[in-house]
Amino acid sequence: MTPILSLQSYSYAWPGASSWTLREVNLEVKAGECHCLTGGTGSGKSTLALAVKGLLPSGRQAGGLILNAASDEDRVAVGLVMQNPETQLLTETVGAEVAFGLENLCRPPEEMPNRVVQALAAAGLDLPLDHPTSRLSMGQKYRLLIAAHLVLQPALLILDEPGGQLDSAGLHSLSAIIGDLKERGLSVLLCEHRPDRLLPVVDRFWRLSKDGRLHQGLPPSKPSPNRARQPSPDASREKPLVEVRNLEVEENDAAPVWSGISFTLREGERAVLQAANGTGKTTLLRCLAGFITPRQGTVKVFGESPKPEKLRGRVGFLFQNPLRQLFETTVFDEVAFVLRRTGKSPAEVSERIESILQLCGIDHLARSSPHQLSYGQKHLVALAAVIIAEPRLLLLDDPFAGLDTKYLARIIQLLIALNEEKGITLLWTTHNRDNNPPWAHRHLTIEGKRIVSNHC
Repeated sequence: MTPILSLQSYSYAWPGASSWTLREVNLEVKAGECHCLTGGTGSGKSTLALAVKGLLPSGRQAGGLILNAASDEDRVAVGLVMQNPETQLLTETVGAEVAFGLENLCRPPEEMPNRVVQALAAAGLDLPLDHPTSRLSMGQKYRLLIAAHLVLQPALLILDEPGGQLDSAGLHSLSAIIGDLKERGLSVLLCEHRPDRLLPVVDRFWRLSKDGRLHQGLPPSKPSPNRARQPSPDASREKPLVEVRNLEVEENDAAPVWSGISFTLREGERAVLQAANGTGKTTLLRCLAGFITPRQGTVKVFGESPKPEKLRGRVGFLFQNPLRQLFETTVFDEVAFVLRRTGKSPAEVSERIESILQLCGIDHLARSSPHQLSYGQKHLVALAAVIIAEPRLLLLDDPFAGLDTKYLARIIQLLIALNEEKGITLLWTTHNRDNNPPWAHRHLTIEGKRIVSNHC
């Protein structure tokens, strides 16, 4: 059987780079197969995905890349859902986004509504067609892009880090989607750090090493949950840092995201907020940071209503999409931005930055542009830029998307050290409810619009 995709000793180097990002890669994907590509943060998984889609700039190339599929009036050859869904959204509503590709294929208007609705249902996105894309969570945006590609029936569908954006329900839907595509003779290429939740649908595993070479891999063993708990700070001695009472929040004049939310965080606590995609985790953090005013209820941070100008330097916020807080030309300057405005000497700034970059494992990227790094590396740069100011409260919005297991463990240990040594209070959100992280003192679980679990 002729493979849909064939890479034959394929190598690629980005423009201006002295070394290969991909080196002599050999890979064949046949019709009806699902292959999973793993590898460390920055190993080149996204580069390979862009190469197959034909979106790489004209750097140095060697070897062969053969795609035995062609686009026609009914389908596209290759669909690619990138790691950061916000880079691909083109329209203002859910229905228009899914219909966009059909319009470009010049499909009859009368057949579009049914195909759009079917694709949205398959992706598990139950929303009105006129729902604004600006009001979607990152996970919902990823589901929307899956639907926008499913409707085009690609011969090969590439998904870059779906586990970084999709909750458990989303990954369950994705497994069903992949199974259906395989039954219809279509192929799937996954780029994924932690593919254990997609094991049943994957036919072959591959691993990209640091030098850009591709090796045949083994299915990952599912990690056994470690239920050991860290002792929580003594509630009788530590005063409340965050107090939320009967909170009701709305954004953009929409229906309330939260209804009657109440919880307290004390100084020195490490808390995790677990909830599905689109339930308002980001909205809650924005409220705590003072970016949103509650419609009802009260929020107190450091004993007063949160306002950004009053919280500057005391609250750090790591956004879910790192691109929203990266703006300098080098990693060094990005992390130095805050320190340079505190009057510290250049020598002290350099020393602090070198230490933080080493802790985050990105000291070798100090002179690189943050905008040319992998998605996971961008997260690490943004984290370094936030924690270098040593805020008293650190809000982390799904901070581990795009990180491999090595970096994930490293960052968790770094956050625990900041908490234990500096007394920084941590609140991070996650859409992954398959585990109960043992490094958290407090676990907040949200279903619907209410907290259904709040325990130490």
